[in-house]
Amino acid sequence: MNNKKQYIRKVFGVATMALLMSNLCSCEDFLTITPSNQIVEEDFWEDKTDLQNVVAACYTKYTKMIPNLVKWGELRSDNIIQPSGDNNVEVRNILNANLLPNYKLFDWTDLYNEINFCNKVLAHGEEIVKKDESFTYGAWEPIKAEAITLRALSHFYLLRTWGEVPYITVDYNNSKQEFIVPQLTQEAVLDSIIEDLESVKDIAMKDYGNTVWNKGRITKKSVYTILADVYLWRASKNASPDSVAIYGNQSVEDYKKCIECCDWVMNEMKQDYVDYINKNGYILGGIKKEDLTINDILIKNVIEDDDKYSIYRGSYDYIFGDGNSFESIFELQIDGLKNGNGINSAYWNAQNETVGSLTSAEALVSSTSDSPNELIPSALFTKTDYRRWETIYFSSASQINFPIYKYQSRTTTQTNGSTSSSSSVLQDNTSSNFSCTYSSRPQSNNNGNFLLYRLSDVMLMKAEAISQIAETDSMFRVGFDLCRDIFRRNNPYAYATNNTKAETDSLNFELFNSKEGLEALVMAERHREFFGEGKRWFDLVRYAQRKGGTYDMLNKYLGKKYTDNKNAIYAKLHKLQSLFSPVFLDEMKKNPLLHQNSVWITNESTSKTDEL
Repeated sequence: MNNKKQYIRKVFGVATMALLMSNLCSCEDFLTITPSNQIVEEDFWEDKTDLQNVVAACYTKYTKMIPNLVKWGELRSDNIIQPSGDNNVEVRNILNANLLPNYKLFDWTDLYNEINFCNKVLAHGEEIVKKDESFTYGAWEPIKAEAITLRALSHFYLLRTWGEVPYITVDYNNSKQEFIVPQLTQEAVLDSIIEDLESVKDIAMKDYGNTVWNKGRITKKSVYTILADVYLWRASKNASPDSVAIYGNQSVEDYKKCIECCDWVMNEMKQDYVDYINKNGYILGGIKKEDLTINDILIKNVIEDDDKYSIYRGSYDYIFGDGNSFESIFELQIDGLKNGNGINSAYWNAQNETVGSLTSAEALVSSTSDSPNELIPSALFTKTDYRRWETIYFSSASQINFPIYKYQSRTTTQTNGSTSSSSSVLQDNTSSNFSCTYSSRPQSNNNGNFLLYRLSDVMLMKAEAISQIAETDSMFRVGFDLCRDIFRRNNPYAYATNNTKAETDSLNFELFNSKEGLEALVMAERHREFFGEGKRWFDLVRYAQRKGGTYDMLNKYLGKKYTDNKNAIYAKLHKLQSLFSPVFLDEMKKNPLLHQNSVWITNESTSKTDEL
């Protein structure tokens, strides 16, 4: 090995050198190495190990972005407010719709560094096939799929946060080239993402042979899932009357594509479940995929009489506590030593056991709804919903801050008085009698994996697409059942035979068998299921684009958390463009081809009183 290559390897990071010596023997090491931000130079690339190390770095760089991934998808939503007593000016201004281009949150550098690493892999993969006789083109193809998919996902985050962004498919060496590329329209970026994902959806790896890689690396299921999400976004963007006038029937076709991708993933997950049950002999005589519904493979909280194929109990503990559950499709692997789940420090101060810099909006979580059968519920969670307790930390009736505890808790136990509901259904009492005990992660080992996609994502994406194109009761019923299955697993008492209020506690199809009704149910169920996970703001933006304006979104959803300056905030957000972030000021200075989001060009305050 020549001296120059020795130097380049050192620049790439000590952890990478350790990986070279271990020859990638550890699944966890592959997904938790700490990469350098230094982009490797051309003469680094000699064999498949070099390539594998950069692929590993692509995943680990994503773990470093977790706090921003969540903040981009949550901070501006109806989920988040500033804790009482917190004086962070940047957070306060963003919550009040004062988005200044110099705020560090609007720096997209990390995402473009990730894209550059992916482009490095793509630029040198076939070169290594020629250099390394032990590395075949067949082995290269799934790695190519990983790099293209991670690049597409990064562009999708950029688009959802900033709207119009550069789409980069070439690799850059910082010392030789300048990153000067113009922004593309949403439509152009979406077209490119879809083209990229469609090109690799069938060459991605189906099974790496171990759970950590199957959940922590890109697989065929994760490609199809991301593709469904992108189709859903493009369909919603082009569904408004103004967009239909330009793009015609594309929206309907994209909703159908979303459904097709979701169906493919759910069929694969049913087959995986059949293989798992039959391999381990859980069901006498075995089962076939045709025996299962999608509800059969949801991890249950309570085993009911009709759960004849369920072998799990306690969805939170499997999905968030242990991680890499059967329902997981793609999650970032966190070991708590080489890397941590950085969002926890924003949600929860583990050292002092107090709220972090962000907390739940009180209007959503301090009370419960009497019934889920409202198009716009008075409160987010019903009194029987496990997710209220699994998501939010409740300490006393007098608390004023409601910390998001989803990733901090290792296990949760629902209680009613002294009776644990982990082994029995909740009793028919008021929510004030319910409580929860937590088993928290150690302060020194913040090791909760961060979930990007799981089965409930796929189910609710399909339900949302159905809500927009269904024409018959039977089609609406398919979408409703997907929502109901998720609601039921989290509200087992609402469907229990000994519940005297089941007619109001459980969902009623007759109230949701319309476009408006099913859409509202999907929005509510996504809100409950993914609270604090970095999805809510993107859901609201997608909803607003589908409506062709912000009026419905502001009045039905976002307005609930505002008590002061509501008219001023509404006035700032009356344009669709206001839902996207300003381009970071430093990027504007470095790249003369960029244009600023017109809404945020001037520094306005929320003191004005313009009506919406």
